Amino acid sequence: MTLNDLSEFLESNRKKILFLVLILIIGVGALIFWRSSENNGGLGSGNGKEDGIEVPAFTFAGDTWKISGQVDFSKLVKVDFPEETAVYKVEERRESFTEPQAQNIAERFGFEPKTTNKAELTDGGTMFVFAKDETNLAVFSYPREIRYSYKDITAKTANVKGSIYSRETAEQKAKEYLGGKNLPATDLVFFGVRYLIYGVEAIAQTQNSKSANALEISFVQAVDGQKILGKTISEPLVKIIFNRAGAVVSLSYKETGQTFTESKIVSLLDFTEATGKLKEGGLVISILPSETAKERFIEANDLTSFTPQLISLVYYQVPETDFLIPIYLFEGKGAISDIEVYADVALSAIKP
Repeated sequence: MTLNDLSEFLESNRKKILFLVLILIIGVGALIFWRSSENNGGLGSGNGKEDGIEVPAFTFAGDTWKISGQVDFSKLVKVDFPEETAVYKVEERRESFTEPQAQNIAERFGFEPKTTNKAELTDGGTMFVFAKDETNLAVFSYPREIRYSYKDITAKTANVKGSIYSRETAEQKAKEYLGGKNLPATDLVFFGVRYLIYGVEAIAQTQNSKSANALEISFVQAVDGQKILGKTISEPLVKIIFNRAGAVVSLSYKETGQTFTESKIVSLLDFTEATGKLKEGGLVISILPSETAKERFIEANDLTSFTPQLISLVYYQVPETDFLIPIYLFEGKGAISDIEVYADVALSAIKP
């Protein structure tokens, strides 16, 4: 083919050639975009800022402390966590207990259906109080909550004879108790058990059930198989405390009308990254003295040492937002100076 022939061919097929070149450019551009998405973890992954959705930073409701000293990971077994998970948007139906409903609840607990006291709360809700002999019951209209307890729990635990329930028995007895009060328990999942010692000066925690005079069992909701932590570690969705005789001495029960919608996929810190960030980024959200330290414990403070024994991935709703975010919860022993304590430390699980 001569130069003239090539020139005539290009001139007569100009439109077809331009079309083919355009298709080639689009194809190359799409391939580059796809490879870039792969390298960045795919669409909708990362730190949650894509698509105009910014996931709120982890903050905690209630008192928190820091780890100011050494962290010892020798007791912590490595856990393989997923590489990514969802952040959820929470929608809550504003449902309230009316006074007649509160009185009906009081009857289920053996109280006269007459409100002893009533208080208007700052969030717009109302607290209905019922009292008799040794026990009190408070029913909160919104958020819907029931709190039942003996006026002197220490007196109902300290010198009571019997055997503390096992974890399995406590779970069974707790659900039977809720069912007997006509309180729904079908959506609840087991969260944890703590063995407690109620004393005059303080409540202590122990791992020795024979030393305990009370057992606390708690339940929460779950989303996509992951448990949802309460707004504070001491206030899960349901908390029941049994004494050694198997009697319920305290109950905290919350009813929610929440629905969860997947909002964002975020990348998670792996086990090594999470443990590496624990001292700097962890928030100590719960501290209880051990059995040996209960007489010397005055008030919570920063931990001078921490030895985590368990780590779990849970969800938590950031205060003043409608987002559920994933966090790592570390549980273990620690110290405040030379006072031995049990502590829970929370850390954002989202990779920056």
